[in-house]
Amino acid sequence: MTPKKDTHVKTIKKILIVEDQADILKLLEIIFKGDDREIHLVKTGDEALAVAREIVPDVILMDIMLPGGIDGYEVTRTLKSDSRTSSCAVIAMTAKVQEQDKQDAWAAGVDEFIGKPYRLDDLKEKVQKFLE
Repeated sequence: MTPKKDTHVKTIKKILIVEDQADILKLLEIIFKGDDREIHLVKTGDEALAVAREIVPDVILMDIMLPGGIDGYEVTRTLKSDSRTSSCAVIAMTAKVQEQDKQDAWAAGVDEFIGKPYRLDDLKEKVQKFLE
């Protein structure tokens, strides 16, 4: 008798987390870590662009206010205009929650928006939607 082949191939999903606050970055890494996930952590817009172009993540958790001159809006615009990364889902995470801030985020090309402080369950739900 021949053993059955396991035809179920586990797909590894890539999540890029862009957050300048080290404690939040570590917490998000712990929350989203899993056997079927590859987590990448960066703190600046320049790092986000470099890593996203290298790994082409499925989901990017994007802080909007970042150090170093390139904010999350600009990173999102750049990634969405690049054919290699345009399909990456971007979830904006920001304390900037005024109506104009939301309009700026949508105009930059984000796929979802969540205001800080956020409930972790709400963030997990938004991420899961793009991983299915």
